[in-house]
Amino acid sequence: MRSILIVDDDDYVLKSLARLLRSEDLGISSYHDPQEALIQCSVRQFDLILSDQRMPGMLGTEFFAQIAENYPSTRRILISGYADFDDVTEAFNKEAIHKFIVKPWNNQQLTAVIAEQLSLKEMGDSEVVAQQEPTPVEAQAPKSSFHGIVTEDPALKERLSIIARTATTDAPFYINGETGTGKEMVARAIHMESERSNGSFVAINCANLTETLLESQLFGHKKGAFTGADRDQKGMLEEAEGGTLFLDEVVEIPLALQAKLLRVLQEREYTPVGDTRTRKFDVKLISASALSLNQAVSDGVFREDLRYRLEVIPIQLPPLRERGRDLKLLFDLFLSQQFARQGRAVLPVRDDVYKVIEGYSWPGNVRELANVCTYIAALSNAEDKAVTLDKLPIVITSQSGAPEIELGADNTQANSAKKSNPVITRESLEKVIEQYGGHRENMAAHFGISRMTLWRKLKQFGLEQ
Repeated sequence: MRSILIVDDDDYVLKSLARLLRSEDLGISSYHDPQEALIQCSVRQFDLILSDQRMPGMLGTEFFAQIAENYPSTRRILISGYADFDDVTEAFNKEAIHKFIVKPWNNQQLTAVIAEQLSLKEMGDSEVVAQQEPTPVEAQAPKSSFHGIVTEDPALKERLSIIARTATTDAPFYINGETGTGKEMVARAIHMESERSNGSFVAINCANLTETLLESQLFGHKKGAFTGADRDQKGMLEEAEGGTLFLDEVVEIPLALQAKLLRVLQEREYTPVGDTRTRKFDVKLISASALSLNQAVSDGVFREDLRYRLEVIPIQLPPLRERGRDLKLLFDLFLSQQFARQGRAVLPVRDDVYKVIEGYSWPGNVRELANVCTYIAALSNAEDKAVTLDKLPIVITSQSGAPEIELGADNTQANSAKKSNPVITRESLEKVIEQYGGHRENMAAHFGISRMTLWRKLKQFGLEQ
């Protein structure tokens, strides 16, 4: 269980935050006095600290300056109802705080920020463990990280460099990459590099919702706007105000709703469903899909005028099979993280294991690689001396399935083209259903399509269950 410390001289605030965070299954400690909190920190290491700014005897920024000096790995969020811009800016510049939240806070936004910071803390812990117990490959290939994105691949590094140079503008980004290549992680990196990094990051997968529900989720609705709308509901556009909205699988938005989104981008305003009043659109927009927008326009499923609005800064993510030594680099890193979570030293990896993973096509890309490392760590026991071939999932060692997309190291370019627009037949679907035991996410990753597109194909051939 992750541990959180709350420091605020207002008893009501302490109780409110403790009640909110206990519902998130987190270990909570709270103090009214920052001096007492500092003493507690000397006894116990916290993963994250939330602190008020104006407290008797010490400002929150002063408190966090001491925390940053003595416990730098602890994530630090300042909450205040006062606009102490000079103090807060100075604290950011000195890296004393990671996030600033204004009172009164939005519960959903606050819990999202806390989850994000805890994730960064966990990632930092794992990297420390990996550095303390490096494998031979890690010693040969030092890691560089861009907001948690680890790569030594020149092509991906160049794309990250583009993000670093352009994210400060409010120009929309479009991220194109196969399933599992890390599109949302890249979107979060863009958000963190932007001028809106103190705002919220709101993500929605457009492939998982019906048209009516997606419109309501995006724009919000008024009570009584449709059957079942028993209360006012804020939409994602409002939740992301002042921050970033990430539309994943944007090509799955129905054409009628695309027209409404286009108007929002043109007019910089929107109207919730069932309302008559317009709201200002003050959001940095990032969209993504496994399918290129050019292909989606050619297929007649996406508006060309909306494409030009969204694809101002295109970012193409390479599949894992094209990232050279990143495969070994990430395999060792993920493996170290999984063993560290179990409190064990990472096992050395045999050369024949590396040979097999290098020959596998990784249709699920980085996400599949991370899942495989979780599988290996779970399967290993105290008697094991190394990671051996029998610890790999059978789908990797057998190289079975994929009659339409035969991915291999010797045919990368042709395979990549097939992967972006695969031919899917009833026979190939039946074989992939058997191969993955009906697991929808793995099946979609195999073909390089969204789960909604997979569902449509299954329905087309009468295989939907």
